[in-house]
Amino acid sequence: MNNTKDIMKEYELLRDKHKKELDQRKTVLYSKIPRLHKIEEELVKLSIDITKAILSNSGNQQELLDILHKKQMDLKMERVELLSENKYPRDYLEMRYHCKNCKDTGYVDSKKCACLTQKEIEQLYKQSNMSSSFKKENFDMFRLDYYSNDAEEGKVSPRENMKNIYMTCINYVRNFDAHEKNLFFIGKPGLGKTFLCNSIAKDLLDAGRSVIYQSAPDLIDAIRKYKFNFDKEDENAPYLEELYHCDLLIIDDLGTELSTQFSNLAIYNILNRRLLNNKKIIISTNLNTDELMATYSERIYSRILGNFSMYKFFGDDIRLKMRTM
Repeated sequence: MNNTKDIMKEYELLRDKHKKELDQRKTVLYSKIPRLHKIEEELVKLSIDITKAILSNSGNQQELLDILHKKQMDLKMERVELLSENKYPRDYLEMRYHCKNCKDTGYVDSKKCACLTQKEIEQLYKQSNMSSSFKKENFDMFRLDYYSNDAEEGKVSPRENMKNIYMTCINYVRNFDAHEKNLFFIGKPGLGKTFLCNSIAKDLLDAGRSVIYQSAPDLIDAIRKYKFNFDKEDENAPYLEELYHCDLLIIDDLGTELSTQFSNLAIYNILNRRLLNNKKIIISTNLNTDELMATYSERIYSRILGNFSMYKFFGDDIRLKMRTM
């Protein structure tokens, strides 16, 4: 998934498109107003003469340059007047760009143009496998009032617990470059695990970070497809590499995939390689710790329990409350 290469190719195609459109405008207009074609030829010749004059270092160089520049200005003014007289815009014979700042190159003075940054973010969104759920599931839309404020004896209330988890997630994104934390969300369905995963992903994607979000079953299916589709092995390799090297990998609903030797090996390889490379992971699961240990081999659950900060979600199913509030 070479995002930069793909985006640069888009810019190249865009410039080619604008060049063809300009050539078409010139062809039509020069047939109607032949003098415009003659002006362009004279401007090209003048540009060459100006370059020669600059390189000549002759005694009358400045005088010669002044004469050539005046001729150049006169021709440009004549061109504008001809276009205006024939009811064409004054820039009709100039290249048009989607972004005038960088002229569809992606860079201004060797720095990324805002349009390139936006394209990179859009590519990251496509790559992340995230859906339109971002419109409903983001930090701004999170509501603590869905959680009960009633605490069992000796425990914090579901609302207080979720407040702590919510702030942890906010700080996780805010200080993303300053920590190496992996998060493990554990709890029954309907308690906000996926919601907070989406919220984290959205903020990071908006900041231009690479995020891949996959449910555990879809992740295993994708690995199986890409790994064993030998006809497209070269095309598939970048996807597998991105699983190992993206800034954040989110695995949702761990434990809902069909447990096989292949799926366990795939999960182990992903966890192991990302942990070795200090690449961050977030996992959510409906399994409790006993079920986790019964479902996966020791080398998988030991890596999760030993390398992730665990956050337990508890309380009533908030999706039921959302339908009535």
